[in-house]
Amino acid sequence: MDGISFLVDFITTGRLHGIGRGASVEEVDRAVKADFIDVEDEGYGTLRRDYGFVELYFSGGPGGWVMTSGMIELHRLAADDEGMAEEWYRDMGVEFSEYCSWNELREKLSQTPGAPILELRHQGDYLEYWANETKVSVMVVGGQQERDDCPGRGDIFSVSFG
Repeated sequence: MDGISFLVDFITTGRLHGIGRGASVEEVDRAVKADFIDVEDEGYGTLRRDYGFVELYFSGGPGGWVMTSGMIELHRLAADDEGMAEEWYRDMGVEFSEYCSWNELREKLSQTPGAPILELRHQGDYLEYWANETKVSVMVVGGQQERDDCPGRGDIFSVSFG
């Protein structure tokens, strides 16, 4: 599957590979087969699971971690020297390009039955498109930034839920 189709599904359902808010760590392990690093903060009772350019956040504790939110950090793919995109494609079957165009995503969303309405919010040099129904946020680079090791104007910076 290409990255844009994956993002359309994510925005429309609020679910990442079939999992969403409230999923247990065990459910996440069954759905996401990629390598990760766990970063636990015992003082706050939180867990961050880092899959490279995808991060999932949990609360609760070792006896019952529950996913609360997550982020796809697409901006990290522009300078992907570590092969994160290739690894995600190998492990999860989703192929992301170096840059993800908001226009391409918006066009595909407009052709998708049941796609949520996106509310535009300005966030400094970024545009945030918020899907209230699915609690998914798409951050798009605004301003005059050109593409290089970061996305440029009109590219998706990140997609998050929670």
